[in-house]
Amino acid sequence: MDEVTTDNENNSVDTQALQNGEKTLSSLELPDMSFSKMIGHFGPGIILMMTGIGTSHIITAPTAGGRFAYALMWCIPVAYIFKYYGFEMAFRFTNATGKSLIEAYGTQWKKWPLWYVMATTLLQCVIGQAGRLIAAAAVLYFLFSYLFSESLGFEIAIEYFAVLLGVFSVFILLRGSYKIVEQVAKMGARISLSYHCLCVFR
Repeated sequence: MDEVTTDNENNSVDTQALQNGEKTLSSLELPDMSFSKMIGHFGPGIILMMTGIGTSHIITAPTAGGRFAYALMWCIPVAYIFKYYGFEMAFRFTNATGKSLIEAYGTQWKKWPLWYVMATTLLQCVIGQAGRLIAAAAVLYFLFSYLFSESLGFEIAIEYFAVLLGVFSVFILLRGSYKIVEQVAKMGARISLSYHCLCVFR
């Protein structure tokens, strides 16, 4: 009898919790699905999108396709085969041992994989950031040289634009305000989209 009473009490508690959950869900209001509000709901996703699309997608890939046509098509399946093998082994190792790949690297002779990852990460950060800065600076350089060089009577070197963008980016990050980063990213996306439309429909 005690077990039956306990089961009934548990069932009533579960039913009450379910009813409370349904009331909570029914009281929630759906967000505004207008275009302007949907743009405002993107949040960090728009920053991730902007960092994921770069010169390799916009310039390098179309240029390689225009020059070599299908001659480099074999690179795509080969790259995915190697990538699948790496991700598959990492997934199996983590599930089997409960350890991360960094911990696995630390078990090798003199921890050489850790040093390799650190060296390649630092090189990638330096070279990659330099490439992103010079690409962004090229846009400003072209904009100012095209629009204001004649009125100003001189041109500003592209290196100065790169330094200016680097200092400005560090300043925003050191402020620690995500709102500023989001607003700057959205402004950059609008400017980029506007120039893209201008080039296409000109």
